[in-house]
Amino acid sequence: MGLFDHLRAPKGKVWISFDKPTFVEGEGVVGKVNVQAQEYIQSLGVRVEARVFENYEEMVWVTLPNNQRIQERQRRQNVLFSRDVQVTGPNDFGSGPTQTFPFSVGIPPCRATRGGATVENSIKAVVQVKGRPDLTGQTQVAFVPPSSMPQPMQGYMPPGYPVPQGYGPPGYNPGYNPNPAYGVPMGPGYGQPMPGYGMPPQGQVPQQQVAQVRCKYCQSLMNQNSANCPNCGAHQ
Repeated sequence: MGLFDHLRAPKGKVWISFDKPTFVEGEGVVGKVNVQAQEYIQSLGVRVEARVFENYEEMVWVTLPNNQRIQERQRRQNVLFSRDVQVTGPNDFGSGPTQTFPFSVGIPPCRATRGGATVENSIKAVVQVKGRPDLTGQTQVAFVPPSSMPQPMQGYMPPGYPVPQGYGPPGYNPGYNPNPAYGVPMGPGYGQPMPGYGMPPQGQVPQQQVAQVRCKYCQSLMNQNSANCPNCGAHQ
């Protein structure tokens, strides 16, 4: 190692990949630390640093080179939450395939304490290198409130949901026993017309039609058995 090699960062890269793109507030953040070395790296360990930052701007007084004091807006950052999780212990990395290390870390929901401030959830992977600068990679975590997650509909049965015994058509699920009488006639003569169906009730005789003739005087229609015309009253 040269005289100034201890000041040079090792050749390689480290990055974080999450198990899913978005997490619900309050659940653990699960993912992997990926390390790809391009030279021999003697590591003292790999860890993840979870941080919640509050970013805001404020007006501050500054002094110019001519001793004039003015106000200017400057960016500020507060740390609302901090947690470090050790992922793996001492390890040596060399040129070759990427090595991955799973991790899980909890980040509580945090809200801004200042008006106009924004909250940033960050996770940084750190490969601690012996005698040299650390190898790091940082990314942000996306959270959503629990109320914004889709809720299953009442009575909805997703695919693969276990079906109770006896449910479904024959052969669909063991233990199904259809109604033994289903599709079987209920008794002798089932489906046949009832005796006398379509016949007039007993004691009722259908009325016979009476021939019509015209009155000799007014030519109105009348029953041929009538003695007088119902229209003019003339005797027939």
